[in-house]
Amino acid sequence: MLHIIDLEKNFGAVKALSSASLKIERGEIRALLGANGSGKSTLVKVLSGLNKKDGGEIWLNGKEIEIHSPVSSKKYGIAMAYQDMSLIPELTLEENLVLGNEPKGRFAAVSRGSMREYAQKMIGELGIQAEPDTRVKDMDLSSQGLVEVAKAMYTKPILLILDEITASMHRDQVELLFAFLKREREKGLSILFVSHRFEEVYELCQSATILRGGVSVQDVRLDKTSVDKLVYYMTGEEVKTEQGGTQDEEHDDSRVLMEIEDLTVEDQVKQISMTVRAGEIIGIAGLQGQGQSEFLRALYGACHYQEGRIRIENADVKIRTPKDAVKAGIGFISGDREKEQIMSIRSVGENLLIVERAVNWIGAFCSPKGERKKAEDLIGRLDVVTAGTDVPADSLSGGNQQKLAVGRWLNRELKILLLDDPTKGVDVKARSEINRLFRNMTDRGTAILYSSSDNDELLEIAEKIYVFYEGRIVKVLSGKERNKEALSRAMLGVAEGGRI
Repeated sequence: MLHIIDLEKNFGAVKALSSASLKIERGEIRALLGANGSGKSTLVKVLSGLNKKDGGEIWLNGKEIEIHSPVSSKKYGIAMAYQDMSLIPELTLEENLVLGNEPKGRFAAVSRGSMREYAQKMIGELGIQAEPDTRVKDMDLSSQGLVEVAKAMYTKPILLILDEITASMHRDQVELLFAFLKREREKGLSILFVSHRFEEVYELCQSATILRGGVSVQDVRLDKTSVDKLVYYMTGEEVKTEQGGTQDEEHDDSRVLMEIEDLTVEDQVKQISMTVRAGEIIGIAGLQGQGQSEFLRALYGACHYQEGRIRIENADVKIRTPKDAVKAGIGFISGDREKEQIMSIRSVGENLLIVERAVNWIGAFCSPKGERKKAEDLIGRLDVVTAGTDVPADSLSGGNQQKLAVGRWLNRELKILLLDDPTKGVDVKARSEINRLFRNMTDRGTAILYSSSDNDELLEIAEKIYVFYEGRIVKVLSGKERNKEALSRAMLGVAEGGRI
């Protein structure tokens, strides 16, 4: 039915896909597996028309096709349901289901009756706990995921791509979804299922294609392939049973800066506890959407925690806002520069001094000359490549922009620095320079909680790694256990011995 041959996709000098191939037959449910950075997302974005391929062939029902846009992808009968979801919160469930493909009645007006009929049908088929006129913003994330699938099915596709769609769903809703998908498979629908949850892969899929480094390395029948073998294909390393010895960490005797007890953030973070000591770098690992970001943002006051206790240097603190966090000696850096970090049209100097202004200078006289000197000093310490302090931040490269995000905290006496994928999207040289700055901060006693989508980076920089899975800490890796194989298995929710 669908046959991809030697697909290639480049982003500048980075080869996201190189010789990626995949074949899926009519009525087959195939998993697309791979570790972080393997090329899964790029491949499905090429099929959905969000990315244009740079090489290779795509064949559908015996004919070669070219997918230039999401419109052309839909024309060929390909539909996609996204983990991040394409729903509009202010619109109702039924309006979202037909968005962009509204049924027409007399005089080309939208047929509200047809819209309502389809909504009621899919509510029944998928067990969605909402009425057709419920606004999406009033639905929980699990139900929104089901609505995303129902929306993709409205165009009656011949190939349905599910990209981590179960990440936000409760188990009972996953079961309803899988029952629906199996019924549709019997009718001839082909499904490409992207997931890191092995138990779901084995439950739903018949076969799998494994990507590693942008290359298709193996096609397997799942009923004849063990979990250990899948992990081997994904990582390139044989499964080894490590003898979990203890290893004294450099900072085990350092003073305790922060104690976190049973921190809970709605359904995303569940009773997280940890102790953070001066000068240590703690890695926060996990697949996308397992609660790492919400955990860090709760500590920074950017999202609210419902339960739990936070103590800093033996004193209980309440962190309700980022201002509370900064006053308590906590800083935060995000890897999402555009949305959360950099004020792109503001100057380099303003970006560097924003924290100092917000905390220290409210209502106080600010000397332009003094500000410029502070900014220039930071630029020198950071080795930022810029034409000056007055140029807009978006005139800098991604790596230099991220240095601005680091630099705004250098003049603060931080106890804790929270990092959410801080080197995402920067080149190797800039990454090395930024991580050097972080190590310099720990040398002065700052503790760092470092979340990263790059396993190699975490293994290199963190002394111990807390692994998140479905909002909980499932493993703490230190000493001999802190290796690529153990980290990959813990992130995938695979227990020792290969059982799920």
